[in-house]
Amino acid sequence: MLYAVDPRDGGGIEEVDIVPAPSSKEFRINFFDNSHDWLKSYIDSVSSNVDGFFIDTFFGDDILNDDVSGSRAKLSFSTRRVLGEPVGYKFGVSVKLVLPNTDDKLNLLLESSEDEDENEERQNDAVSTVENVEYSTALRYIFTETERWKVNFDTGVRWGIPSDPFTRLKLRRYAYFDDSQARTTQTIFWSGIDGFGEKTSFELNRPLNIDRLIRFSMDAEYLVNNDYFDLGYGVSLFHELNKKEVFSYYLSAKGDTINDATFNGYAVGVRYRRKVYQDWMFVEVNPELETQRETEYDITPIIMFRFEALIGVR
Repeated sequence: MLYAVDPRDGGGIEEVDIVPAPSSKEFRINFFDNSHDWLKSYIDSVSSNVDGFFIDTFFGDDILNDDVSGSRAKLSFSTRRVLGEPVGYKFGVSVKLVLPNTDDKLNLLLESSEDEDENEERQNDAVSTVENVEYSTALRYIFTETERWKVNFDTGVRWGIPSDPFTRLKLRRYAYFDDSQARTTQTIFWSGIDGFGEKTSFELNRPLNIDRLIRFSMDAEYLVNNDYFDLGYGVSLFHELNKKEVFSYYLSAKGDTINDATFNGYAVGVRYRRKVYQDWMFVEVNPELETQRETEYDITPIIMFRFEALIGVR
């Protein structure tokens, strides 16, 4: 079952299952369990509290970064194949640690640059994509976190060549209706390479029935050095097949305001996501058709695969 929850308890859409008592015949893989337990214990030793695993990043990848209280970690490995081109690989790491004795106000962030943007250039070799990952570290201070508002400030460094210091102030506003949830986010940022900019995004989630949810989203990003807006629009339908499988059907459009506000790219696709081990290991298949102005709107088939492990503590 899917339902909206208060952002103080994790935000987004949460899956609730009635789980029977474990059977002595339940299948387990000791290697996976031991590795998972070690990492969980390590994070717990830094943050001091234990949490379950957050499943619903499928419904919004930034939920794990911004709406889930407490510490968490995400490891991912994905491939992207465009028809007629080599396979591209991407490795991602994202860790948030709530520092002890700070009243949950101060967080330490560690993220791989590849994990920040799914559209970044990918490596064509599976080994080098792990070896060549660039990371960023930052401290986050949470000014306020209520039912309606969340405000935080990050400052840190992206460890590339050259290194890139950055800061960002993020304000998020939640609104709740009888059967819908809206979320508006305003981010003001600066980096040594890109300069000043801001990004505004809006998202509306509306359940259609007990196992279907529709999402409307839009965003606009502005860089002072570019002096134009990058625009994005999308609509997605999420369908929960059962407690282990979810489909997402989506249509997206992107554009800019270089000359006038216009669209210059479209995509339509399906995401199929499945739990493959316990409640924290997932695989995802994502076939997509894409068309862009740069290719004279020729339709390009794309297929993506993703493996993800989620570990959370709060």
